[in-house]
Order: sequence, then structure tokens, then C-alpha cells
Amino acid sequence: MRSWLSFSRRSSPLRFLSLQPHIFLRDRLSSRYASHAAAASKLPISPEPAVEQHADEVAASFMEVMDLIKQDHNVNQSAWLRQRLRGNDLQIPSRSKVGENVIRFLFERRSYEQAGAVYQQMIEDGLLPSPSTDALFLAVALAVSKTSNEEQLEGFEAILSYRSFTEVHLMELLKHIDTLEISPRIAARLTRLFISVKAEGYWPSPNLVTKLIELHTRAGEIDMAARTIVEFEYQGGSRPTFENRTQPYAQILRTAPGTRSDQEAVDRIMGIMQEKDVPIHIAVFNSLIAREKLFRGLRKAFAFYSVIMRLAMTTPLKPDANTYQNLFRLLGFQYKNKYRQNASRRDQDKGIVVPPRLLFADMMSLCFSERFHPPRSDIPSVAQRQLETDRSLLLIAFRTFLYVDDYPAAIIALSTTIDLGLGVNERTYFVLLRYMARKVYFDIYIARLKKKNAPRFALELMGPFDHMTLDPNPHKAYRWIMERLIEHNSVRRTAVATVIASQSGRIPTVDEILNQHNHVSGDQLDEFPLINILRRGMRAQIALRHSEKDQPKGNDERKRAVRKVKYQMIPKDVPLWTWKGKHETTRQRSYRKNH
Repeated sequence: MRSWLSFSRRSSPLRFLSLQPHIFLRDRLSSRYASHAAAASKLPISPEPAVEQHADEVAASFMEVMDLIKQDHNVNQSAWLRQRLRGNDLQIPSRSKVGENVIRFLFERRSYEQAGAVYQQMIEDGLLPSPSTDALFLAVALAVSKTSNEEQLEGFEAILSYRSFTEVHLMELLKHIDTLEISPRIAARLTRLFISVKAEGYWPSPNLVTKLIELHTRAGEIDMAARTIVEFEYQGGSRPTFENRTQPYAQILRTAPGTRSDQEAVDRIMGIMQEKDVPIHIAVFNSLIAREKLFRGLRKAFAFYSVIMRLAMTTPLKPDANTYQNLFRLLGFQYKNKYRQNASRRDQDKGIVVPPRLLFADMMSLCFSERFHPPRSDIPSVAQRQLETDRSLLLIAFRTFLYVDDYPAAIIALSTTIDLGLGVNERTYFVLLRYMARKVYFDIYIARLKKKNAPRFALELMGPFDHMTLDPNPHKAYRWIMERLIEHNSVRRTAVATVIASQSGRIPTVDEILNQHNHVSGDQLDEFPLINILRRGMRAQIALRHSEKDQPKGNDERKRAVRKVKYQMIPKDVPLWTWKGKHETTRQRSYRKNH
């Protein structure tokens, strides 16, 4: 299929590009990119099947080209490429693929004009970019063009009308527009233009309608967002667009501008819902609670939670994972002590706020009991999403207990995660080690400042070390502290414990932990260092309270505290769902048949 943008260039409907080519070629490519663009345009073309068969070679060759781009200006890159191509050791099945990857690489580096120049070079050489690359280029053109919005949209009209430009490509374009921080008002107009120029019989999908509602809301056009719900309420005039009528209204509430002055808009949406007799749904309450997170409106958020719990006694409405995620985040950030001896926010009147431990108990009863937890899906990808949702929710609760310095509750939250068969991963390590590294660093900082006190908390967690030699640069110090925490707390003290450790999984490296945002291994990881760090943190707290470290009493007090907290957090006589094994109860099998 030919590129719809190449058609539009030939027929010149995209006037804001054809009339202002200097926008993209004003500075031309720098010498660093020019030679690469010229060389890339001369690479041999291989049959398309080779692209799929040699995906690894494509990736490896592309990385070599990217390394070349990063080299110094003095390197003769053009000669280097010619030499590699003559030797046939740079395997690139498709020169179009190379050009597209270069464009994406430059886009990620925010080198938009260079990306545009490479794109134009591809068009001039007769290469046909994929629709995905065309969508990216259109977003770049929209960002750098100096013409008016009307001219821009007029240029886009012919492109959007092509049959090859689908909703998938439009969604990619909108994603790039958001990345480039282009006004959501323009994005909303572009989406409406796409809907209007499509052939008769076309009807936007629920995902596109939801996106359009979101764009109008972010642009502050609340009334337009509400009209959009009515306009696209039915597909083709008969079939409802949304299975859940509350979904689009929840979307407006979730994305409405985040200031107290916009409360009038929220009230207006609630009024529209009442007029149209939209049923109560947990998604609406979750959106209202999420909004309060923007204002740190702890008491108001828990007022909504109180309403949910009252309704739960007489209706099918129940809090879900999103409800508890938002509430735990609110609690954590409200009472986070910022690693300073300042509890002023904790002394504020909490009103109807549910303490974190009791909120955890509610969550276990309503989200993790066999009665309410949906059964494991037979579809592996869906089952994996279910597992990740459970693990993410418990991790947020675990982080909240760390923020409020409640180590016994953190131990119970972590132990519960393990007992339910969810295990720990690099993210769990990251949450705990990042928090403890900051605590230790601040403890050492205070000890240095006073020049008399030893950093007792740091010494308890990491063992003896010369705290006066710690690097004052926090970033370097945090890494060293993380390494020391893992090393000191991974040692088992008995032979039996060592044998158990061999079956408990591996301990991740600090590099793996710090890279958890990009990659989670999926390996079985050992939870012992995490539990050990928390136990020593408790012992340090007890020692600091008693001013004199008394190890036996400290251990006894720690064990009593953990037992007491477990009694508060884990509901009695409530069978909990577990991911261990594949057994399903009769109730779960019945749920599967009926749903």
C-alpha cells in the first residue's frame, strides 16, 4: 500500500508544507546527520520477506548506525558507511526501515527539523514510509509549522480522507501530538475533522469517542465534551457506543482541569448525569477521588469512600482496585514525613479518614477475598494483567506504609504479597531501597551536622562503616547505600537458612533495580533481604525510642508489634484469593460460568 502522505505531497493538498519547505530545510542537516541521510538513501533494497526473517540483523545494524550518529563530528561517517557496505558486513534488509528508524531516533532526541529533512529525503528518493511514520511526521509538521491552525487543518483534510488512514494511525498521531505538547483543542478539531471526512457509514469506535471526550475536557470545553457523549451515544443510531453508560462521564471527571475553580464544571457534569438518569457506578466515584488527589483533599476523598461503603451494604456497588490505589496514594503523600523530624501534617484533624491499616483490611475483604476476587482468566495475557493489577495495588499499599514509617504494617503488606503467590520483583526492591537509602542518607547528614551523634539508624541497617567518608553527592551516595543494604541484609546466619535461600530465587543487582522502569525480569527473586531490612528498621526505631539499645527486648517488642498489626490488617474468617496453583473453588467456577 502506498503512503497516503506521498500521494498528498504529489497532489499538494498539504500546503503548509509545500509553501514553507524552509521550515524543515532552513538549517539543512548538520554535517553529523547529512552524511548519514545520504548514505541511508543509497542502501540496497532487499525483498520484503527478508525484513521479517532477519529482524535481529535489522536491529543490530540499526544500532551500529545509531552509534555512528553519536560519534564525534570529526569522524568521516560517509566513508565509514561506504566501507562497511562494500564489505557486506552491515546487513540492512530495507532502506525504508533504516530511514524510519532514524526519524524515530531523531524524534526522541527532539531534533524535529532534522527528522523532517530525513523524511523529505526519503520521499524524494521514492521510498514509501509506513503510515505510522507518516503519523509521526504529521505531528512534527504540526509542531514546527508557523502557519495558522485553519491552514494546517485544511492541509490535513485530504490526508485524513484516505482509506489507508485508519483510526489506528489517528490514535498514533494524537499520541505524538500529546508528546509534543500541542494544544488539546487543536487535537480535538483534528479528530472531528477525521470523523467528518470519512465515507458514509463510518462510525467512530468507543476508544476514539472516549479520546475525543478527553481532548475536549482537557481543553476546558466541558459543555462540548458533554454534547459529544450525546452525539455519539449510539453507533449507527441503534447500538449503544458504550456498554457502561457511566464510562464517558467518568472520563470527563477524570480529565477535567485540576483547579478548585473548575468544581463548577464537575457539578455541571454530575447534574447532566442526574438529568439523564445515568446509573451510579464505581468508575464515577474513582474519578472524583482521583481529582481530590490533585488538591490533597484527603478528607473529601474519604467522604466519597464513606458513601461507597454505605452503598456497598445495600447495592452491588463495591470499591475496586482503582479506589484503593487512589486512597493509598493520597494517604502516603499526605503523611509522608519527607525524611525530617516533622509530624505537623500528621497532627491535623483527620476527620473521617480511614487509617492505612484499617484501609488495608477493607481492601483485603473486598478485593482479595475468594468471594469478590474474579477467577483467574483462561487467557494467559488477561491472567497476567490480573496478576499485575493485584501486585501493583499491594505495592502501592506497601509504599504508603513506608511513607508513614509504619514498618510493622509494611512487613505485613509484603508478607501478604508473598503469601498470595505474587512474589516480589525489581520494582518491590526499588521502592524499599530508594526509601531506605534516603532515610540512611539523612541520618548520616544529621550525624555529621551535630558532630557528636553516630548515625544509629544507618549503622543498624548497614552494619559498621565510616560514615564520614560517604560521598556528599546524593546520587552517588544512594547507589552505594543500596549496594550496602543488599549486601548486609542478604546474609543468612544459619546453615538451614542458607539451604532455604538456594530455593528462594536470586537477589537482583542494583543496576537491575534501577532499570526497573524499563525492564522487569520475571525471575523468582528472594524476598529475604527486604524482610530483613524492615526488621532492622523496626529494631532501630525501638532502640531510638528507648535511647539505650536492648537487643532481646527490642526483638520481643518487634514480634509483638507485628502480631498486633497482622490482627488489624488481615481480616479473620475471610478466605483470601491466592495465585498459588490452579485450584478454583466452587464459588469461583460458578462466577466463571455466569460471567
